[in-house]
Amino acid sequence: MAEKADKAPAAAPAAAPAAKPAAAGGGMAAMLTKTPVLLGGVMLIEAVVLFAGFKILGSKPPAAVGAEIAQSDADGHGKGKAGDKKTVEIQVADFKCLNRSEGRTFLYDVSIYVVTKTQYQQRVEDTFKNNKALIEDRIRTIIAESDPDKLGGGSEPGLETLRRQVKYQLDLIVGDGIIDEVLVPRCIPFRTDY
Repeated sequence: MAEKADKAPAAAPAAAPAAKPAAAGGGMAAMLTKTPVLLGGVMLIEAVVLFAGFKILGSKPPAAVGAEIAQSDADGHGKGKAGDKKTVEIQVADFKCLNRSEGRTFLYDVSIYVVTKTQYQQRVEDTFKNNKALIEDRIRTIIAESDPDKLGGGSEPGLETLRRQVKYQLDLIVGDGIIDEVLVPRCIPFRTDY
């Protein structure tokens, strides 16, 4: 019987280690239930910090103040310099010229105008009248040397290169800053080598 008494206390310590994993499993379950609560709390704090930051840093920009509009009276003279901004269109050239680049021959029917301020109108008209042949020669040379694709509206529907080159030549003749813009209402290519 003594042997049986010795075995009974030995069985008791074996049961004690089995109780430890049950307690450890209960701790893991408690931790798993606390994690979503902790994450939710952290997210709530983050949302409050972001909201406060956007309120402080995201203030609306100051309202833009509009420009004053100059009103003109019946005779066209406005307050300040509004009367100086009137412009006039003056015809520069209206003629036909050839372009033989790239092995094809085109005849271009060209009409060119310039836009200038009314204060320069007489000066520009006199210069065009006195230099008519020179101006037409410069424009003819520009057209003769240009790429037909740019003159025909293929790659440049607005004829930007022609306008820029004509303006440069006219600025040399009339004076820099006198001509505001070059207009090309007609630049029609006609194929002549069929």
